[in-house]
Amino acid sequence: MKHLLLLLFFALPLLTTTAQKKTLDETPYLAGAVPEQNGMIVFAEHYDLPGKSRAELVARLEQYVRSLVEVPEKLPTSRLTEVSPDSGVVAASVEEYLWFKRNSLVWDRATVRYQLVVLAKEGAFDIMMRNIRYAYEPFDRNGEETFFPAEEWITDREALKRNGRLTKVGGRKFRVKTIDRKNEIFAGARRLFQD
Repeated sequence: MKHLLLLLFFALPLLTTTAQKKTLDETPYLAGAVPEQNGMIVFAEHYDLPGKSRAELVARLEQYVRSLVEVPEKLPTSRLTEVSPDSGVVAASVEEYLWFKRNSLVWDRATVRYQLVVLAKEGAFDIMMRNIRYAYEPFDRNGEETFFPAEEWITDREALKRNGRLTKVGGRKFRVKTIDRKNEIFAGARRLFQD
């Protein structure tokens, strides 16, 4: 009896963590969640901000984009590539990690590179995330990072099964994490002007 109680004592935490594991709601990631323009993935949003000048928009958006690329843990190719107040352009090349799982035993991540472009005009701005590429350690060649275009990983035809559900790697990992990161960046830009 003592052995059975001892076994239950050690097994109970494992059972509760397994039971508490969240099931992913796939709905926001299914068909149409990854837009394509001329065969290329381009995430884009437009924000109207009546009364805001282009100069004010560019100044705030430059600070925001700079905060994304000038972080202590930044990767080598992250940098601001253009700031043009006259044309309203703020652009950056971003390189960062997409974390799939991170704990004391497992690190599962990919390196992602993309262009972030903001186009501001009087009273509005557009933000785009494009030219997305991934390097994923299990697919590296000869110990060197090999970057694959997002079009080979997260489009509807690559990341969705015939039944419309997400595939394991392209869908549940890369597509979900990319959309989540895009949502985070775009929401951060929108919050700049919620005062």
